[in-house]
Amino acid sequence: MKRGRLLIAALAAVTLTPGIAAARPSLTWTDCGGGTRCATMAVPVDWRHPDGPTTRANLAEIPAKDPVRRLGALIVNWGSGSSTGTTHMQPRPPVYDELSARFDVVVIDSRGVGQADNHTLVQCPHQQPSPFTLLLARTEADWQAQARENAAYDASCRAAAGSLFDGLTSWQTAHDIEAVRVALGEPKLRYIGNSYGATYGQAYAELFPDRVERMYLDGVPDHTRPRLEDWLRDRAVTQEQQLFRFRDWCRTRTTCALQGLDPVQVWDDLLAHPTTVSPEQLEVGLLNSLLTPPTWPRLATAMARARAGDPSDFVTTIAPLPPEQHGYLLGVTLCHDYVPDVPSYQQFLGIERRLKAIAPHIGWTEGRLELGRCVGIPGQPAYPPAPLRAKGLAPALVAIGELDSNAPNLGAAHVVTQLPGAAALWHGDGHAAYFLHGNTCLNGYVIRYLTDGTLPPPGVTCPAQMTS
Repeated sequence: MKRGRLLIAALAAVTLTPGIAAARPSLTWTDCGGGTRCATMAVPVDWRHPDGPTTRANLAEIPAKDPVRRLGALIVNWGSGSSTGTTHMQPRPPVYDELSARFDVVVIDSRGVGQADNHTLVQCPHQQPSPFTLLLARTEADWQAQARENAAYDASCRAAAGSLFDGLTSWQTAHDIEAVRVALGEPKLRYIGNSYGATYGQAYAELFPDRVERMYLDGVPDHTRPRLEDWLRDRAVTQEQQLFRFRDWCRTRTTCALQGLDPVQVWDDLLAHPTTVSPEQLEVGLLNSLLTPPTWPRLATAMARARAGDPSDFVTTIAPLPPEQHGYLLGVTLCHDYVPDVPSYQQFLGIERRLKAIAPHIGWTEGRLELGRCVGIPGQPAYPPAPLRAKGLAPALVAIGELDSNAPNLGAAHVVTQLPGAAALWHGDGHAAYFLHGNTCLNGYVIRYLTDGTLPPPGVTCPAQMTS
């Protein structure tokens, strides 16, 4: 048996059969510039079959600044995109300086979302169609057209990924994270999961709850809702709340182009009175612009201009960007994790009617947006949502943004209830505030928790610090 297979078998013994001793595999680190070390690690495509095909996981490490005060390794996944690439950015995001004061910060890439220069990046030749396209659809023929485009994207990813395609679920990535912990020689896991990285955190918490020392999750998607409609309902209600928060924001800003008006009423009037832009195009522009306060000034201007008779901003300045030339592999993983069983068109219409009843202004469109990603994509491999069982898990810290409609705050709050002893730290900002926005109040609590396990007092919140 070759050395690579021996390492994989050793990892499998540790990760799949608790209690069986195995030699610790080694990592070969190389200097990749800017004070960062890089490595790749061979892991099974499918951890259920550790002797089968392998793939490689990219790692990047920023060593602790002071070896004397070093507390060990902190494994991080920042979510969508190439995680290890952020370690090479100059200047780096400020969180790296804070974390590397006491930890070796080890960033792990998601499967297939790696680096072009070492052939760990998988690009799908057929681009994924924009999920917003399904918002423009109003017939079953339109639905089927989106399904065909998604199926072509999926097929191209399957061909480009080869055997790796069968391992594109968060269940597999959670095992990759466990393999890294073993390779680093850490007795327990310290982990930051941001955005989609929080999905991996949920999987790890269920698979290996007794191996967690600290787990901080931010921008948390809810992988615990087995019924698709429940998951969509949380997204719809959160998005509806976002429209009303936009209204509250506008009332406090003299620079808001809708000052003195009720933005919700302006929106309802725009939909009620046909213009040169269809209601569906208006909905796409609004949904795209509600995500985060920095986009709200442009949204207010677009709504004011539309109210005055010129709705063109909804198809230009606030419209979604076109898809990239190549498909993005994580789009397939999302469907395998969250929507492996896509409803039929007729089934979806019933779901949509119920979403409109609870989120009539804009939230109901979340149904079409999320199904727009996955309709036409086969359900295998699958890691379907299910209630989270993590008995014996050390208390986790979960940050929840009041303005997070990307990973809806209602879903994140639901996840907290299923993590034993977890603390929810609410803040006034949006998605991924710790990594992306540097909320100083939030940062202080995170560092204290990671350093010595101190959780925030019950009920504490952090004020908003995002600019708009």
